[in-house]
Amino acid sequence: MGMPDDHLLSIGEFSRLSRLSVRMLRYYDAHGVLSPARVDPASGYRTYSARALRTADWVRTLRDLGMGVAELTACAGLVDDPAAVRAVLEAQRGRLVREAAAALARVGDVDRLLATLDVPAAAVPVTVRRLPARTVASLRATIPTYADEGVLWQRLYPALAAAGGRPAAPGWTAAVLHDPEFREHDVDVEVLCEVASPFASTDEVRCVERPGQDVAVGVLRGPYDAIGATVGAVGAWVAEQGLAFDGPLLDVYVVAPAQDPEPAHWITEVCVPVTPARPPADQES
Repeated sequence: MGMPDDHLLSIGEFSRLSRLSVRMLRYYDAHGVLSPARVDPASGYRTYSARALRTADWVRTLRDLGMGVAELTACAGLVDDPAAVRAVLEAQRGRLVREAAAALARVGDVDRLLATLDVPAAAVPVTVRRLPARTVASLRATIPTYADEGVLWQRLYPALAAAGGRPAAPGWTAAVLHDPEFREHDVDVEVLCEVASPFASTDEVRCVERPGQDVAVGVLRGPYDAIGATVGAVGAWVAEQGLAFDGPLLDVYVVAPAQDPEPAHWITEVCVPVTPARPPADQES
């Protein structure tokens, strides 16, 4: 027997018919996702319209597709608009595809770690050498994450050409990580390219005389996903040798994606600026 559109259901009845728990119905009411037709002002007793069962079915379905409460609130009133529902579903499909790709990438990372468990970790040879003084083009900015460094390189070379400068040959390139500690977001990075001759600085790119610098160097051969381990190995070596850290880390790109797109061929020198450690204050003469 059909149920008239204006028939009001108790919250328990609505819960059974909608397959949404009473707790979730109260939660959705509090967040404007699915509201009762009437709330008794004295008892707070909720009753729901039978026609809201269709909306409830959509809410449950979209929830099971991974949508959060804010998205459900925005979608609840779109049940009778197929074009709007299609747009919502297509956006959610795109998000799920991206999440699946990210999950597969993490599976690949796990597989690579599993493959290394029975292989002794290769030691990272570390040496100390002096980086010579250079005239460089410098572009420094705050970017979302360290992985977004490529955006700075895309800006540097056009800006250098516009300023009348040109890279030296063979080229020397590096990135300086200026944050005093590791940051997850909004990171301060400077990219450097040695130039053939000085040029006039602009608002975008500066001509900088970079002084010579002593650094401890560890070489990373291959993709950048092992750069954290290389930095850690160099840092541990510096501490073991009794040296003092003397400035921000920098990565020197001997072979970079711009020269060779094959990650296995990349060579990166992870450089930690160092200076001989000063004795404690009570031992100084």
